[in-house]
Amino acid sequence: MSERRDLAVVLERSAPARSGDPRADILDALVHTIALRGYDRTTIDRVLTAAEVSAPVFEEHFECKQDCLLAALDALIGAIERAILVSADGAECWSEQVRVGLETLLGEFAANPEAARVALVESLGAGEPAITRVRSAIAKTIPVLEVGRRRGDRAGAPAPKVEHLPPQTSEAVAGGIASILHRRVLEGRTAELPALLPDLLYFALMPYLGHERALAASESVSS
Repeated sequence: MSERRDLAVVLERSAPARSGDPRADILDALVHTIALRGYDRTTIDRVLTAAEVSAPVFEEHFECKQDCLLAALDALIGAIERAILVSADGAECWSEQVRVGLETLLGEFAANPEAARVALVESLGAGEPAITRVRSAIAKTIPVLEVGRRRGDRAGAPAPKVEHLPPQTSEAVAGGIASILHRRVLEGRTAELPALLPDLLYFALMPYLGHERALAASESVSS
């Protein structure tokens, strides 16, 4: 309970600033309010108060609270995906792409704890459409991991010996990372996420590159 109260204090102090764009202000207010109170206790009236807009303005953009949440999730997920694409552009090999992607993801969530809480925790209690949005975002990481199965660490290099790996390996790795992030955010430890990079990188690379190469990659980011 004390961690929840501490989180509430932090969120109260970081109420979203008005942007002049009513739709953006509503989305920011929704994320802030859900992160502070939880999805179930968030009402449209509270969102309107935080956004400083009227009900008719809300109704111009959204049908209901869930519709607003889905738009917020789309915006949050889209922003993170764009950040990862930019940061990973030019990575020399597959393991570097994975490292940069993880580093960017952890940094984005740590820098935006409200967004992290809404995306990783509160959305799971907001109905199947919200859960589907999050699952779809996680699923987009699976093809990236599958590159390691197909060609190894470098383009043109022989594929590693991964015949023993079950087909669901990449799905399990992606889900495992998401579960770890969910737990840390649920515990109010979002600021600690970047410190997980070495362990998560090892977890992501080890099935495809083996223990020694995955450990070397993880140690290179922990030094």
